Amino acid sequence: MSLFGPGLDPEDYNSDTPEEIEDLARRIARKIVERDLTVPAIMFLESIKPVSFLGSQMLVFANPVISLLVQSGDYYRFVRMIEDRENVEKLTVAIEEENALVSERRRKEKQERRKNRKGFFKKLFRRSKDKPDTNK
Repeated sequence: MSLFGPGLDPEDYNSDTPEEIEDLARRIARKIVERDLTVPAIMFLESIKPVSFLGSQMLVFANPVISLLVQSGDYYRFVRMIEDRENVEKLTVAIEEENALVSERRRKEKQERRKNRKGFFKKLFRRSKDKPDTNK
């Protein structure tokens, strides 16, 4: 039996590798960008960076309610991640990188749609050389 509760045992802090933290940051960033919350998320992370440790402790306190909504493994990993300001910065950078990738993909899709649309209108309004001009 642990005094610290699940996920907050001191051995758990040593078990988190930088790769796991980066993977979690990328997954969180992907979800934020999917929901188009990039700017609010970055503003929030930048504003809580000085008090990130207190925020993580508030999440520990709110665990009984939050654990009803989210998986506890990722939740505790997230709590341990935001205790460190450097990890909050890594999360911010991951959100910005994911947003750049999605923006580039959307821009390319938009260009493809424009090309297809131009081809459609050219075909629609093209004059046939075989038909005589009846406007004369």
